[in-house]
Amino acid sequence: MLRVLFLAVWAVGALGAACDDNAPAPLALPIADTIVDPAIPGSWMRGVRASIGTPGQDIVVLPWADLNNTYIYSTEDSLCDSTVIYSDTICDVRRGHLFSDASSSSFTKATDLTAAGGAGQELGADRGVELGVPKLLSTSVGGTDRFVTAPAKVIPKFPVGLPRIQWDHGYTILHALGLGANSTYVNALVEAKQIPSRAWSIFWGRMWTANGAGDNDMDGALVLGGYDEEKVTGENVTQKLDYSERTGCWTGMKVTVTGLTVNFRDGRDEAVMGPNEAVPCCIVPQRQLVWEGPGDLVRSFVDATGMSIDSTSFGLHWNAQVVNASDPMLFDGDATFQLSNGLSVRIPNSQLMPPAINFDRNGTRIIDTSKREVLMGALGSDNPTTLGRYFFTGAYLMVDHDAGTFTMWQANPTTRSKLVSVGGKSTGECDGDGNGSGSGNGNGNGNGNGNNNGNGNGNGDGNGSGSGGTAGGSQGDTGSGTNTDQNQGTPAGTIAGAVVGGIAGLALLGALIFFLLRRRNARNGHGATPLQELPGEGPGEGPGHGYQGYQGYESTAGSPPGFTAAGVGAGAGAWGHGHGSQGEYYKPPPPPELHEAPGREHAPPELHGTSVIMSRYSHSTNPTTPWSATSAPGGGSSAYTYEMDGTMGPQTPGSQVYWGGRE
Repeated sequence: MLRVLFLAVWAVGALGAACDDNAPAPLALPIADTIVDPAIPGSWMRGVRASIGTPGQDIVVLPWADLNNTYIYSTEDSLCDSTVIYSDTICDVRRGHLFSDASSSSFTKATDLTAAGGAGQELGADRGVELGVPKLLSTSVGGTDRFVTAPAKVIPKFPVGLPRIQWDHGYTILHALGLGANSTYVNALVEAKQIPSRAWSIFWGRMWTANGAGDNDMDGALVLGGYDEEKVTGENVTQKLDYSERTGCWTGMKVTVTGLTVNFRDGRDEAVMGPNEAVPCCIVPQRQLVWEGPGDLVRSFVDATGMSIDSTSFGLHWNAQVVNASDPMLFDGDATFQLSNGLSVRIPNSQLMPPAINFDRNGTRIIDTSKREVLMGALGSDNPTTLGRYFFTGAYLMVDHDAGTFTMWQANPTTRSKLVSVGGKSTGECDGDGNGSGSGNGNGNGNGNGNNNGNGNGNGDGNGSGSGGTAGGSQGDTGSGTNTDQNQGTPAGTIAGAVVGGIAGLALLGALIFFLLRRRNARNGHGATPLQELPGEGPGEGPGHGYQGYQGYESTAGSPPGFTAAGVGAGAGAWGHGHGSQGEYYKPPPPPELHEAPGREHAPPELHGTSVIMSRYSHSTNPTTPWSATSAPGGGSSAYTYEMDGTMGPQTPGSQVYWGGRE
């Protein structure tokens, strides 16, 4: 009997051990202020720290949603616009340090970027913001080299392109880390089992707080393979990625702004847009402002604040509206954007109107507190409107290339972190102690990679997500800051799976004990004592715990962890009846509470809107009628209110703007 009991206990343990399969956890790459050149103490640029070559050359990169390849500016051709960037030192700093391929012993030149293993097409080649993209792939020098972004591990032969044409003209400045639908970098990390899926998410963080003093600044993060549950709040909205020409959006992420509101500090709100106005926008996370929109609406916003525009910016925030900080009518409130998909995003004053930012000839970043820049660019009628990087100081974005969707939340600005895998299962999710799996490594640490065993401890001296380090980190720089791994708890789906597995194991153990006791009693001449049946319903019996109408993803790669695949129509099961509308869909365990989606009574005009899919991610809701991307603001969802803390070619900002030097 003891032998059988031992086997039973082993079986239960095996069920639990099945979770620990060394699957990768998401990686959080800090988006932080970084000293580009250690010889220039004030040479700050904000981006993702990386290293390329042998020996490693530290650089700063910027995530690009519409590029599949990664492009690194080289010392051979920096391609800075001399009419705006008027010294080689400024160029080197604003590019995030130029790469010398001649100084790298591991760089191998190929006939072109595709031959080096790069993607054969760029998403923004036809109609992107940067009109040099169509020629970028064919004109760049292609090759492979050692490449790493901490805390990821080194990719020894990563394909990169070295641009030879002036394709972006300096507005976005930094090296481009391609995160498109066929991203060579994301694909390489998935193939190397460094991340669980081809999903990524971004929160830009907070800059320029306390009028540029930075007292309340906060690093952002690019999460690969999932998203940060602590950084989101409220209901989310999910839409299909659509790269078709009819949308006019080269990143595949088209939304419609149906409302723009001036939020005064005394509690008053003033709408800038009329009830029937709608502005289709493309989400472009690398762009330098909050919003690039129609000139009349941008001017109307500034007029509503009571301020007067002095000029437009030639600095880091190109084409922003410059106002005098001594203006007695200086605006100290916020701005709220309402989207047709129901999301409402409030941008705090510190991120909407930072001090004027520029660079001295020696490469030092200058914060001019005598001026403020309203981060809205006025465009001509022929230009595409965009929501840029500073929009993601108030919103959180996740792109899931495996599912072909993008999801947005209101952002929750916090230093806490809890990474959640999307499309895969991680060892961090399997741990029962609520710890993550080693993604809290220092940015800029050469030897502080996580040990990937679920306890979040680094084996070096660089735990945390500190800011202010130098670029890269392959040379052993020390990171600093607060370790965020300890906050990475077990996701709900994993808890549900563990409960189900535990119940199954206990049932197996109980059945074996019952069988052994019955056999022993039979030998002793005693009948078996009947066991009382546990209350409850079996699969398919009774009403279940149904939650109808979850419209999830078409089944393309199996059910995510904690989710049950179900077919179209009424399918009885342990969770009751589910009704789908798009083939096979995923049914998660019911959320703690469901919230009614905001009503929509009027449909504003919109160009080629796409339907919105309520997603399975954190804080999702279950409306009785799916929101439509063409709906008017109607009742609107409540905004999450933050504390208000206090080349394109040589052309003049403020004139009709054409990206990429279009004539």
